Amino acid sequence: MSSSNATIKNLAAVFPITVENLKPEGNRSIIKEFSLNTTTHGIPGIARSNTIHNRIFWSISFVVFTGITCFFISQAIRAYFQYETQTSLTFHDEWPQAFPAVTICNYSPFRYDLFVNDYLNYTNSMNLTNTNNVTSKDQSLYIYHFLQYKLNRNESLTKYFYSLDDMLIKCVYNNDNCSAKDFVEFLSPTYGLCHTFNALSSSINNGSVHYNNENGYSGSLDLDFYLHTRQYVPYLTDGISLVTMIHDNTQLPLIDRAETRLRPGEKYKLGYSKRTNTLLPLPYTTCNSQATPGMQAMFDQFSGATYEFGHDICFVVAVQTFT
Repeated sequence: MSSSNATIKNLAAVFPITVENLKPEGNRSIIKEFSLNTTTHGIPGIARSNTIHNRIFWSISFVVFTGITCFFISQAIRAYFQYETQTSLTFHDEWPQAFPAVTICNYSPFRYDLFVNDYLNYTNSMNLTNTNNVTSKDQSLYIYHFLQYKLNRNESLTKYFYSLDDMLIKCVYNNDNCSAKDFVEFLSPTYGLCHTFNALSSSINNGSVHYNNENGYSGSLDLDFYLHTRQYVPYLTDGISLVTMIHDNTQLPLIDRAETRLRPGEKYKLGYSKRTNTLLPLPYTTCNSQATPGMQAMFDQFSGATYEFGHDICFVVAVQTFT
């Protein structure tokens, strides 16, 4: 022990440090030892502080940031127990597969030769025009007034629309002839009378839908139409086309939101792909596929087809209900 003390004194004589700093710290407490060597930020700063101000600073910093850490951890735990939506995406081949529904409309809702007499009788009787035909843009400004007049009197506009019998030239599905009787009709507020092939209907195809593998083929619908472009009401539309939409067999077609326009005089080939969304049950989500009373009331207006819940139509019904 005396030799050790002599060594310490010799080192103290060479280096500018005190004797006490070179003595072994055998009496250092376990807590202080842990505080100086832990990797937890803040605690070593507290243990090494030589003044009360430094110790207060490190103590406050440690407490504040520990609280912030606990806050974010608690938020993460709460988010976990809320069971956020999970999405699982898979691809697989399905054969045979139901052929999709195909909806078509004439871009012009009204046929001129069926529309013009009643329209001009209305405008002439209201002293809005004095003519036997619609030849200028000014004369076409009152078309929507005429339509409101007819609807307010509970009169139908169906007689002014293009019928499918007048437009459909050819209909062949998987090398088997089809006709206008294989289509379901419905009214679009934008395009008038529209027609859907292969919609699920109790009165068509024995209450079932067509499948791709019928007649040994792989799903092909060949349609030819005559649009009667010379019967377009002047200034009512900004172009000439056939409007179409490919959708699910039980989906109400919102064709004015997702239509494809086809120019006359051309031949088009349209393909499709199918995607199925499956929602997790409670408690992961409160979503369901049940039609609301408002949606069911809308479906009841389409007696020719069997339509089911859809996100797009749900959104439209919600907007109308809110309005």
